[in-house]
Amino acid sequence: MIFISAEKRPFVYLSIGLLSLSLLTECEKIRLVGPSRCSGRVEVYHRDSWGTVCDDHWSIANADVVCRELNCGTVLEAKKGAFFGEGKEEIWLDDVQCAGHESSILKCTHRPLGENNCGHGEDAGVICSEHVKVINGSNRCNGRVEVFHEDHWKRICSSDWGKKEANVLCREINCGTPVSQAEVLNFGQARDLVGVKTNCSGNETSISQCRLQEFKESCIDATVVCSNSKPIRLMNGTNRCSGRVEVYHDGQWGTICDDRWGMQEATVACREMNCGTALAVRYKAFFGRGRDQVWLDDVECTGHEKTLADCPHRGFGEHDCDHNEDAGVVCSDSVRLYNGTDRCSGRVEIFRDGRWGKVCNNNWGSTEAALVCKGFGCGPPKKTQDSFLFGDSELRGYISRCSGNVSSISECAIEESIGRCEGVSLTCAAVPPLRLVNGTDRCSGRVEVLHDGLWGTVCDDEWDIRDAQVVCRAMDCGTAQTAKSSAFFGQGHGDIWLDDVGCFGNETSLLHCQHPSLGENNCGHGEDAGVVCSASIRLINGTNQCSGRVEFHHGDQWSTAYNNNWGMNEATVVCREMNCGDPVKFSGSFGQSGDLTGYTVSCRGTESSITQCTLRQYTRTSHDRIEEAAVECSGNVKLAGGPTRCVGRVEYYDKGQWRTVCGETWDVNDATVVCRQLDCGRAHKITSMDEYGLGIGQTWIDEIECHGGESTLAQCPQRPFSDKTCNVTSVAGVICTGSLEVRLAGSKDECSGRVEVRHGDVWQTVCDTDWTLSKAEVVCEQLECGHALRAPGAAHFGQGSGPVVEAGDSCFDNVTSLKQCSLKGFRSSSCGHEHDAGTLCAAQLRLVSGSGQCSGRVEVFYKSQWGTVCDDEWEMTNADVVCRQLGCGHAVSAPGSAHFGRGSGPIWLDNVECTGQESALTHCTHPGFGENNCGHGEDAGVICLGALEKPQITLSPAPEVNWGDKVEITCTVVTEHLGGTFTLKKSQGSFKIEKYSEHEAATFTFPAVDFSQKGSYFCEYQKKLPDQVIYYPQGNTADLSVIVKLEKPTISLSSPHAMVVYSPDQISVNQGSSFSVTCSTYSRYPGGLFYLTKANTTVTEVKPSFGHSVFYMAAFEFPAIDYKQEGDYTCVYGLNISSQPFCSVPSKSLQITVVAAASSSVVSGVLGGLAVLLLILVIAYFVWRRRGWGAGTLVQFSNKIGGAVTHDADDRSNRTFDGRDHNTQTNEHGHSRGLEDKKADADGDNSVERVPEDLAGRVCYELEPLVLS
Repeated sequence: MIFISAEKRPFVYLSIGLLSLSLLTECEKIRLVGPSRCSGRVEVYHRDSWGTVCDDHWSIANADVVCRELNCGTVLEAKKGAFFGEGKEEIWLDDVQCAGHESSILKCTHRPLGENNCGHGEDAGVICSEHVKVINGSNRCNGRVEVFHEDHWKRICSSDWGKKEANVLCREINCGTPVSQAEVLNFGQARDLVGVKTNCSGNETSISQCRLQEFKESCIDATVVCSNSKPIRLMNGTNRCSGRVEVYHDGQWGTICDDRWGMQEATVACREMNCGTALAVRYKAFFGRGRDQVWLDDVECTGHEKTLADCPHRGFGEHDCDHNEDAGVVCSDSVRLYNGTDRCSGRVEIFRDGRWGKVCNNNWGSTEAALVCKGFGCGPPKKTQDSFLFGDSELRGYISRCSGNVSSISECAIEESIGRCEGVSLTCAAVPPLRLVNGTDRCSGRVEVLHDGLWGTVCDDEWDIRDAQVVCRAMDCGTAQTAKSSAFFGQGHGDIWLDDVGCFGNETSLLHCQHPSLGENNCGHGEDAGVVCSASIRLINGTNQCSGRVEFHHGDQWSTAYNNNWGMNEATVVCREMNCGDPVKFSGSFGQSGDLTGYTVSCRGTESSITQCTLRQYTRTSHDRIEEAAVECSGNVKLAGGPTRCVGRVEYYDKGQWRTVCGETWDVNDATVVCRQLDCGRAHKITSMDEYGLGIGQTWIDEIECHGGESTLAQCPQRPFSDKTCNVTSVAGVICTGSLEVRLAGSKDECSGRVEVRHGDVWQTVCDTDWTLSKAEVVCEQLECGHALRAPGAAHFGQGSGPVVEAGDSCFDNVTSLKQCSLKGFRSSSCGHEHDAGTLCAAQLRLVSGSGQCSGRVEVFYKSQWGTVCDDEWEMTNADVVCRQLGCGHAVSAPGSAHFGRGSGPIWLDNVECTGQESALTHCTHPGFGENNCGHGEDAGVICLGALEKPQITLSPAPEVNWGDKVEITCTVVTEHLGGTFTLKKSQGSFKIEKYSEHEAATFTFPAVDFSQKGSYFCEYQKKLPDQVIYYPQGNTADLSVIVKLEKPTISLSSPHAMVVYSPDQISVNQGSSFSVTCSTYSRYPGGLFYLTKANTTVTEVKPSFGHSVFYMAAFEFPAIDYKQEGDYTCVYGLNISSQPFCSVPSKSLQITVVAAASSSVVSGVLGGLAVLLLILVIAYFVWRRRGWGAGTLVQFSNKIGGAVTHDADDRSNRTFDGRDHNTQTNEHGHSRGLEDKKADADGDNSVERVPEDLAGRVCYELEPLVLS
């Protein structure tokens, strides 16, 4: 039998543990479950079973490691959301975060195996290339090339490696196109692999489809550098050049939202796909709904960009769309017009055998020309064609012969030309013409379109300023001023060709905008649309119609105005002529046209048009510094008399005058348009009296009746008051959300969304650290949106932009403190936008005119006013949500038609559609507050089962605990329905734990809390019956705060000669003497750093702590002290927990004075006396220890020079406990901890283990913010 001493036993256990860990790691495996060996759902083998990986933090870097580990090729995509189907059994890995160089996914950072907060709907997957990999590059798109051939990886040799092969490879690995290399980069050599040479035609989809042949001679590895752009693809179309547009980003294919999607964007997409000319754009998921991400939104191309990713857009992943709005395109797959002046002119080229070639003018005639023009929707060909008008090319030539009943040039006989070939140039008559009828000049009137040889009108349904902008541009007019409706310029005759036109404003033709088929409409000529454009002036490249570079129409052409002597007078005339209010700036950066000839302008300021000013032609030279003139006007609407530009009385500019707007018919729709036009958010409240003054101008005499969807107030229908004049004391006013101190963004209404706070004119997001439900409640109160129901973090409502501020200070204590911080400024945060905080408010409900508190007419409290709910779409699921929100159990009935009598006031909600699981009625789908087409005869009601108690929540040991403490959260409910399920949830994120209990309470245990577990918690309770589930109302919240408390450290002094350790307040030492200063502390947090700091200087010395159990120290040596080192010193203990720095308060000060060597005798005498005293105390110490005192006590003295030696009471009082307590408590802690761990294993389903924390120390005293504990 072998005995192991107690001293060596821990090392034996550690060795066995490490051996077991290495054996376990070697046994763990990884596989892909999917359609091929290199694509599928990622699964890991652990504890004798396969389990999946959660897609939280799943990235292309993670997928790269998986592909390499499985001996697959280059990573292509990182898939989320159970793309390859849901797995079964365990989820072994979560929060995997690889750098990309790891040899196994198990060596990446991740939660402990088996610990996760996911379901199988979040299973991660990968798609790797099966046939090729690119190695040793700076990214996945460049490096040395290998190919999987005959079941082995082989290197590709550079002989025969060319542009065609590189094209195939870059396309296969989703890396765009190859980049020409000025010099061959060295990515290493794979001399141990067999070499192969390749030969591709260029149209293969994989390098494995090329001809591969083993190369026996000396082989130099082939390399590739791809553009690493964001390639696109077309899905679900009828051919290779039509379909849903998808873009590749961050390892995933995603769709593009059709907001602002038009012909310019389609032109870029078709060019990028090598697909010829754009024929049409498609909206509303015409080619089917995509999956996964929506990557791009609000894409705005000029049409000349090389890729869609180069066009301006919101940012990858930034959107407000779903897959019902996926954009599509139809390109000409076999013919294009190249190098033309527009889409209807150019050199004719056709696509044959995987590449483009030119059409020769041999046998080219009117039949072929008509087919091409018709195919592009460009009308008939123009008769005059100049040879080589659009240049020639070195492309392969083809001859076309069209005969019989063919509808496309691609159906004609095409053969390669053998002799000389001159390319055909073609100009078509372009898009159907447009004209303006019955206007006051060439740039105003009723809009008419020519189709099939007949002129017809445009219906005013959905007609707005963006449609007018397209018309004005097509007519070569200036800026669109108003979009007219209701046959403003008289009724037309004949056909109504267009209806429901939806332009983004950047299209080149009205027919490029979204619209039904030509001739399809439900209108009469009383709805004919019109426009008013500026005929003699336009503003180019501005941020709106009232800003930009100035051009004016002079001598039948548009001319540039130069900024020579350009000032306020000239800007005033421009703004007046544009009906854009007052000049704000008479300069700006709106680009340059590059024209060398233009005009200098001189105005008095009273002219009605810039053409009435003095104009002098001017020709610029290359040495001129004169730039083109620009202006920024206020616009024709402003809010006056308020504290900010987004609140006040409404004033409207027309014909050179500002006038107030009558408040008698002013409503929320009108106010919504004003706020939108001023870029002030939504309408928060409206006023109709003189809260913001009466103004000094006249009152606008027309009644304004907006529908709420218009872009500007000028677009709204206006008509004179029919039977009265406006009361002069009734003045329209509005408070826009842009004037408030806080707003909720990124959602369908202003009562839920991402929290953004205002300081001046700058909006800032709020970090979700320290964001709680009580702080969200302040936001809901300020917005008059009811009570806060949830306070999600982690950018639940999408990532914002701009600065980020903290939520941890007192700014969110109440509405008053929020307003003060908005004025003075918020404390900035280092958070990224992935941590943006959010809030969901729930409007208060009540039931009126019923038999009790749980039945009656449903009323909603919004904007300080009670209003009703319309019974359109009112179902039992809606009533269930109402009853649960009010704590009234389940719904028994959902009566409509004002069953409980007609209400009064506004009808706040209509077309409400609930699933039945929502926490509040206002969280169900609905058009928006106040949006309805009902009367109070349709007021909705409910009859509920009865009142149910909310579950209560308690936190033990306290709401504020130390990091690492054990916390128990208990949910309790008073109910007759025992035997139900308790659910513990957080207001932030998707955290949820369920526990079934036969009793009235359930306890959820956190064995050791960390910062991720702080926040607002609440309880839910439900009881399942055979025929229904009884949901109890959501309980109140309780905030759990997790802190780090560090004790005040001790500073002491020791001499190497006398071996004395003591803690004086001040000491005099000999110049050149050596001694050390010791910093020590009691702390439950190991691995920290001690900082020895000299007062009134920036001198700080840092040393890692060492120690055992809960006592840690560090010694700072002074080998030969000099005068420059004298001063007051303090110690600080600091460490990092979860990448957050924490520091203790400084120790008491130790004053060190350096004296000349002559005064050393006094010091020596004192130190000698102390040595004798120390010897006596050491003997006493050992006697004391034998009597049971705990080992390891640090003996310290306080020595005042020239006085008696005493214990320093001040220093001792700063300790947490003395030596006896320290030793005893440490042992007790270790014992109880073991019991807790066993208990935690037994109750694994009900406890939450913490993620391992980063305890590495870091400089936080000088380089990081000091957090005092």
